[in-house]
Amino acid sequence: MPDPQAPQAPPPPTPPSAPQMPAWTSNITSSVPTPGPAGFFYADVPNRIFAYIIDAIIIAILNLVIIAIIGAIFGSAVNTNINSGDFGAINYVTVFVAGVIGLVVNAGYFIYTWTRMRGTVGMKALGMQVGAETDGSTLDTNQAVTRWLLLGGIFSIAQLFNPLPLLGLLLALLALVWVIVLLVTTAQSPTKQGLHDRYAHTMVVKAARQVA
Repeated sequence: MPDPQAPQAPPPPTPPSAPQMPAWTSNITSSVPTPGPAGFFYADVPNRIFAYIIDAIIIAILNLVIIAIIGAIFGSAVNTNINSGDFGAINYVTVFVAGVIGLVVNAGYFIYTWTRMRGTVGMKALGMQVGAETDGSTLDTNQAVTRWLLLGGIFSIAQLFNPLPLLGLLLALLALVWVIVLLVTTAQSPTKQGLHDRYAHTMVVKAARQVA
């Protein structure tokens, strides 16, 4: 019979639990597309760049229409009359008004498509979608606004102040540095979440197509 006064051996340590992945990652196959059942994989940088190019073309067309309308109301953004004394002069009223409206259009395009379509036109064309990192639910407005500010907002703001010689150049350089940071952090993340996705708590995935 064991001695009740004898020291008892401590219980074995509990093994550390595995890190909990977001619920919707159960359907994510890997960080690269692989043959197999239908599912998702984390959208990589090249896919996102191609999608953004498509979206940039759409927004550029919208901006051209905006500039044409604003120019008809307030005059051309730049004086192109070589016979005038102020040839090449910038019409700051036109530039500012067009810039503000362009900023609103840019924000509206991304926020609307993320919260209503789960992805922009470019993302949908490449089979991608964006959702909350925890469960894949559709982004709410706060998430979409945060993501836009960190992803595209800085570029739109830099474009707004582009006509100002020194400030415009400084903001353009900061925007360039920021886009490099986003590309690097996205590429290095196991779940392909750049800083903009981490702060907004979002994740971008791409549909994995089954290969026969």
